[in-house]
Amino acid sequence: MNQGNVDPASIPAPLRERIYALWDELTAFDASRTEEALLHLLAGLCEIAGADNAYWLGAVRMSEGVHADPLNGWRPRAVRYLHHHQRELEAYAEGLRRMEETDGGDPHVLEQVRHAGHFRATLLRDIAAPSFFESRYFDVIYRQRGIRDAAFVAMPLNADCESFYGLQRRGSEGRLFSHEELGRAAFLLRGLGWFQRQLMLSHGLQISTGALTDSERRVLSELLTDKTEKLIAKSLGLSPTTVHSYVRSLYRKFAVNSRAGLAALWLGQEG
Repeated sequence: MNQGNVDPASIPAPLRERIYALWDELTAFDASRTEEALLHLLAGLCEIAGADNAYWLGAVRMSEGVHADPLNGWRPRAVRYLHHHQRELEAYAEGLRRMEETDGGDPHVLEQVRHAGHFRATLLRDIAAPSFFESRYFDVIYRQRGIRDAAFVAMPLNADCESFYGLQRRGSEGRLFSHEELGRAAFLLRGLGWFQRQLMLSHGLQISTGALTDSERRVLSELLTDKTEKLIAKSLGLSPTTVHSYVRSLYRKFAVNSRAGLAALWLGQEG
């Protein structure tokens, strides 16, 4: 399991400068545009590593040491693909269903669970036995979706919350991901710990008492601007009463008493 330690000097200068530029570009997105920032980052990952698609997954450990649970309590709570989001989500759901069966599942997921708590970067072929590439699971979840190869970077935020990034190459022919390309992706992500926290907050993960609904997330994005609740209602096509109920729900989930307390979370301050 690669710990993601990359010497910047090993990255070609133009790509290294592009990574530095991406870091700067992400700081230009305010907290209300976290979803846009994530898509920008995923596009940058594809550019840096030569991937055809990329996704982010927020995982939370719901419980620890659950008997006979191969995932040790870890569960995905949010997923976002750069391209073909809905189609890929449906395929991902099928993958989760198969994880509950006895056909072995995805070795990448099991390997990530075993090394939870450490920054890590892996290529699928480095952790999967040759037999996996002939399995029914690989056929349905990878080959039939046109995915030729995959690479992964995982970033822990704390003992119970991690960000995962997946990179995919498509087509029946072509190069597999190299360790150099994986290293570039790892270097890019390793400098973005602050952004991972913002991502988790925007999805109600890490510190909230429950994941956010899609409607709550839309209201949350607006709350992080200077709009009044009345203007938020108009912007989202909702009634002021409905917006206020979402606001109260958000305060409760994030254990704050005010809009200022909510905003303080994004600044890394106490609510």
